[in-house]
Amino acid sequence: MAHSQTRQRDTDFFEIVEKSGDARSGVLRVNGTELETPNLLPVVNFYGGGTSESLYGGGIHRTIKEFINGNEAVNGADFSQYFDGVMTSVSSLTDYGINRERYEDYIAEPIKEREVLDFNGTLFVDSGGFKFLGDRKLDGSDFEVEANQKSIFEIQSKLGGDIMVNLDRPISPDDGYQERVEKARLTAENVDTFLNLTDGSSQIRYLTLHGYNYSMLDTFLTEIEAVIGRDRVHCEFDGVALGGLVPIKDSKEKLITAVSDCRDVLNDWGFKDLPLHVLGISSSSIPLLAAVGADTFDSSSYLQSAINGKYSTSLLSAVRVDDADFSECDCPVCSDPILVSRMQGDVKYQKDKLGAVAVHNLIIQKREVEKVRDAIQSPSSDALINYIEQSLGRDKSMQQHAHRVVNESLGGYF
Repeated sequence: MAHSQTRQRDTDFFEIVEKSGDARSGVLRVNGTELETPNLLPVVNFYGGGTSESLYGGGIHRTIKEFINGNEAVNGADFSQYFDGVMTSVSSLTDYGINRERYEDYIAEPIKEREVLDFNGTLFVDSGGFKFLGDRKLDGSDFEVEANQKSIFEIQSKLGGDIMVNLDRPISPDDGYQERVEKARLTAENVDTFLNLTDGSSQIRYLTLHGYNYSMLDTFLTEIEAVIGRDRVHCEFDGVALGGLVPIKDSKEKLITAVSDCRDVLNDWGFKDLPLHVLGISSSSIPLLAAVGADTFDSSSYLQSAINGKYSTSLLSAVRVDDADFSECDCPVCSDPILVSRMQGDVKYQKDKLGAVAVHNLIIQKREVEKVRDAIQSPSSDALINYIEQSLGRDKSMQQHAHRVVNESLGGYF
């Protein structure tokens, strides 16, 4: 293809360890952290509407941070392995009418340097483009910050992000061709500013792409190249973040096509060595998208499910938490009598009940991701095929999708 070019930038931070068809397992090494891939990064709101005296905590977000800390508030257990990497977003600040004093206090110190937190994993800081698309400002109770590339990057940097993405203009399924091209051009202008603000020495820089198929993704990347130049496209990015998929999250067919075609586009542009992050997608989609070449994911579904009273029993199923049989699960949450009693409702605050449920839900997802990694690292594709067949292929709603990725990305059944 005309765009193909050998990548020049040093990519030692990402090592591909093993491949299984189009799936791959690797390690991301950045700022002293290591993150095995494929991997799921839970979305964590490190602010949560509070102050430094309360872990910047409010509601269920405080409880999640208590689990990260493993302190007495969660019976002292160590849950850090489930937060080996997390996603947080600049846009999370739009959820609270914070005043300027608290805002400045919050961004005054990098997240991983705060004494009230014990988080040492890989920190991915999203730009919040999806939330800022309509109203491009960050509102406080007595101040306002314009959400442009420069101000967003300043916040990302002050939060101490290990991985950052440029501010993007996400597409939607209802956009026409010209509207998608215009959003790509506007994103490209942000990309240009983003690269001018960074040197790539202390932060890993991911380029945001949007599209649901090869043609859309190729056009988006072509528009970016037209603005920032061929050399910068090929030499200055460390990874790619595929966004805009949340509106189609309920269509496994469209998700598979988007991620598979994105990987094909990246290969054709000479980016096959770059890690691919899928923004805002998790749960039952993870094995399918990992099988077609996605390396990392992020999602708040573990948290949202808990808030809605759902207790996960697998990637595909959940029950009402009030109906759950906690004795059937051996995860660290369900193995702790204190935490079980909280999930049963023996709490003063609802946040402590639902926070425990959320971490249980996260562990269910993280364990499945680990199984996917182990299968990819097996000597042949048979292990991953068997895993997909057993975990997804026997469910009627998932059969056709499981068979598709096996036949198209893993060499097929025969």
